[in-house]
Amino acid sequence: MNIATTGTSTITRELIKAFKANDLNLIAAYSRDIKKAEAFKAEYGFKKAYDNYEDLLNDKEVDTVYIALPNALHFEYTLKALEHGKNAIVEKPFTTNMEDTMKLVETAKARHLYLFEAITAIHLPTYARMKKDLSKIGKIHLVALNFTKYSRKYDEFKNGELPNNFNPAMGGGALNDLNVYNLHVAQYLFGKPASCYYLYNDTLGADTSGVALLKYDDMIVNAMAGKDSESESYLQIIGEKGYIKATGATSITSSYEVVVGNDRTVTERDNGNPYDYEVAKMKEIFDNDDYQTHLELLDHTVAVMETLDALNQYHK
Repeated sequence: MNIATTGTSTITRELIKAFKANDLNLIAAYSRDIKKAEAFKAEYGFKKAYDNYEDLLNDKEVDTVYIALPNALHFEYTLKALEHGKNAIVEKPFTTNMEDTMKLVETAKARHLYLFEAITAIHLPTYARMKKDLSKIGKIHLVALNFTKYSRKYDEFKNGELPNNFNPAMGGGALNDLNVYNLHVAQYLFGKPASCYYLYNDTLGADTSGVALLKYDDMIVNAMAGKDSESESYLQIIGEKGYIKATGATSITSSYEVVVGNDRTVTERDNGNPYDYEVAKMKEIFDNDDYQTHLELLDHTVAVMETLDALNQYHK
């Protein structure tokens, strides 16, 4: 994969590290500020720097564009990449609505292009093991997922500034920025819910924290996230025979404990960079031209977006 990146955010830096660890070719760095693009080029060893997106898309050496821009820009930049025959890796949340999601999926399929959502959770070996261990705790009735982290931008927001990650017009807020990880984990483990509801704290028009309730046949998932509070994040899956619990952000869960009666089993901790797993999977699919597995990942993205879109209807 010959990669071009968009944006110069922290998450872009993390994915660049994963791209390099998986021996992907860093071709071009894009930013609207050419000085930032040139700085990225020098820091990470890109071959080129662009401040014009059209010029980047016309670069024949680039075959894949990583979209790490504000949420509301994902659709526009990804669609342009696909229309120029480029594969795309799109940061979470995939888009801000289902109509845009389906337009991207249909465009990628029509052109036989690869379209990935950059989401750590569904590629972590921790969750693959956890899925197999669910049967140990019996029938599951309750699940709690909490991803709460006080944002360094929250004080700016309260003081009248409008950073992108709090700006509803840019797809910001706790649901899209943090709770989306909880949704991916819940639907990776349990599938799509029958119904959902979102209750949130509104601060100056933004959902700065909130609870998404996902209802399954005999199970309720309480997915909580906050950018205005500080807490230990965690996961707990509660069954009739016992429970599974993990601490830390659901985006990077590396170990968990299975408790059944007096039996407590702590799984071995994964010490790898959580971003490496998702990039390694994309590279494997791309190198093997495994379009079917790619489509299965897209199906998961679409299912999560259906839930996210329904939840966002409560915040209009």
